[in-house]
Amino acid sequence: MTSAQLARRAKIIEEVIDLIGEVGADAVQMRDVAQRSEVALATLYRYFSSKENLLAAALADWQKRLTRRMLSGGGPADTDPLPAVLDYLRRAQRAFNRNPAMTALMLQMMTSIDPEVRASIDQMERTNVELYNRLLAGVAPELIPQVSFGLNAALSAALAGLRAGRLTLDESLSHVEWVARVLLAEAQHA
Repeated sequence: MTSAQLARRAKIIEEVIDLIGEVGADAVQMRDVAQRSEVALATLYRYFSSKENLLAAALADWQKRLTRRMLSGGGPADTDPLPAVLDYLRRAQRAFNRNPAMTALMLQMMTSIDPEVRASIDQMERTNVELYNRLLAGVAPELIPQVSFGLNAALSAALAGLRAGRLTLDESLSHVEWVARVLLAEAQHA
């Protein structure tokens, strides 16, 4: 894509993220996105073949914003990765708690079988791998995929509990922190 096309695509995604926050992902309409983005509906469909693809791209962009600060900083200050991991997990839970529509969208997109949506989810997973590789610098490299999987599973379960009203934010934070402490203690003693 040209720089103008990339800028137009970024504006579209920004409008979608705003719309999701205002009305929820289910209520987002392609014609509303086109109007707010000041592009023709046909142009919108050239960038995104379906509403689901558009929503997945917005979710991936939103998630990347969450991890950008963590990725732009250096690695953990010492050999104990726990403080940085807990900081990231707390930030993620608070961000999703502030934006329940994005939480619902993330949980929905994780089960999509649409190939274009899968591509966006795969990009999110690559961003997560990059983040965890940096945060888990003190963990044996062969254990990082298992620790990352456990941390992501705890985070996803906590977000689902928050979304469904089965957990408070404090309970979610506590459960995820406990899982992180156990996983990292086990990984560092392996």
